[in-house]
Amino acid sequence: MKTLLIFSFLLLSVKGQSQEKNIETESVTLDNLITFIVENYSVDDDTTATKNITFLIETYGEQFNTEDKVILKQAFKLFSKRVSENDRVSIVSYSNMNGIALKQAEGIDIKKMLYVIEHPKQSIKTIEKDGIELAYEFTKENFVEEAENSVVMVRIPNRSSEPVTTTNVQNTKTKKKSNSVVLTAIALLPEIIAVIKN
Repeated sequence: MKTLLIFSFLLLSVKGQSQEKNIETESVTLDNLITFIVENYSVDDDTTATKNITFLIETYGEQFNTEDKVILKQAFKLFSKRVSENDRVSIVSYSNMNGIALKQAEGIDIKKMLYVIEHPKQSIKTIEKDGIELAYEFTKENFVEEAENSVVMVRIPNRSSEPVTTTNVQNTKTKKKSNSVVLTAIALLPEIIAVIKN
């Protein structure tokens, strides 16, 4: 009986320790990122634990195209309004460029997040071999006790970076880009209005 009690105690303590070191993983496409932020980070929820979030963002070139930048910037602006200064956010990139772009910033520090979106290549100090593995290693090294530690993988499927073109072709492409930005803004409008109402 004594052996059974000791075994049960050890089992519970190991289980408790593994739960303490639990890193939650979420995966979302860029097109659904704003909806994901609205559903997972609530403005009104003051009872939740501090958050330690590593965004793992897929890259496909040295910079994001115009449409993806708009979505990422709007998503992070919304995110910064739904978390507190006690929450921590990091950004790691994977795929084309693997590296840590932002280390443990305050959740409300939107300037640092927007800089990473605008200048992903310049934000990464050291290019690594595997961005996904790097994100989990980084999150384990910077694990915050008594916090919700998570990795949010942002996938950007079927994208390519914008090519550098001559002036004549560029004028034509600029019109297409501005139309896509307007369409993106219109598509995001209902979610933005819903957030403002909250």
